[in-house]
Amino acid sequence: MRTARLLPLIVAAATVAGPPAAGTAQEPTLETVLERAAAYVERYQTELGSVIAEEDYLQVADGRRTRRMVSDLLVLSTPGLDEPWLAFRDVIEVDGTPVEDRLQRLEDLFLETPRITPSLRRRLVVESARFNIGAITRNANVPTMALQILSTADQPRFTFRKDGDRRIEGIETWEIEFEETASPSLITGSSRQDLFGHGTIWVEPSTGRVLETDFRAEDETVQLEIEMRVTYRADATLEMLVPATMSERYRVRLKPITTGQLARRSIEVNCEATYSNFRRFLVEVEVDIGE
Repeated sequence: MRTARLLPLIVAAATVAGPPAAGTAQEPTLETVLERAAAYVERYQTELGSVIAEEDYLQVADGRRTRRMVSDLLVLSTPGLDEPWLAFRDVIEVDGTPVEDRLQRLEDLFLETPRITPSLRRRLVVESARFNIGAITRNANVPTMALQILSTADQPRFTFRKDGDRRIEGIETWEIEFEETASPSLITGSSRQDLFGHGTIWVEPSTGRVLETDFRAEDETVQLEIEMRVTYRADATLEMLVPATMSERYRVRLKPITTGQLARRSIEVNCEATYSNFRRFLVEVEVDIGE
């Protein structure tokens, strides 16, 4: 797999400067900002782990076929598992038509006191993706996925560098590029092989809060390109940042079996999701990591 190469750092000669002027805040180091981001993600896992949101999710396959889903997106905190968040997309309606088995699916999956086992996690992934369209199989479309990169456990598998500054919704952020360099990768490919991710995360340096993520990966075995971008905005009710939008692009480059203008060169799925009506819910979760 070919991942994006980080640009080499250019070290320039600098003149000796005196101490910073009185009252001037010294810029934190990248290491300090990453430590703050790790602490923020740990807190965020708990805070977002009892939240449900409405999701309006539009999928477009090959520029022609479309599907719009309205769902409740449940995000469960699952301490002790490889994935810090477990999301379940409870689809309410598809293209304006209500989903008939919705209540039965919830009863089957969660019962009264859910016990999160590896087998239940797999069922949740399948259920959350069962209304996806297009010829590209995908089940990693959870808005909080890229936050895992900043966790204390996962940071050592990545390289980071500051690429610039950007003001988002009035908040000054650092634009931090990342590249995954060691197994196990955050996502896997068609043959369960590592797909090393790369991209950019926008972090508020003083607090570690994440305002935006841009995650990319490639699977060369099937010529697949993955892009997922998520924005976060303040929610007045929960008094925290929450996912606001998620944009996805999946593209497979094909080897044409015919020539000419009618030869199909790629298959592609583009998705846009918006989130609203965040509210807390109470559910007692028992995590089983031994199955």
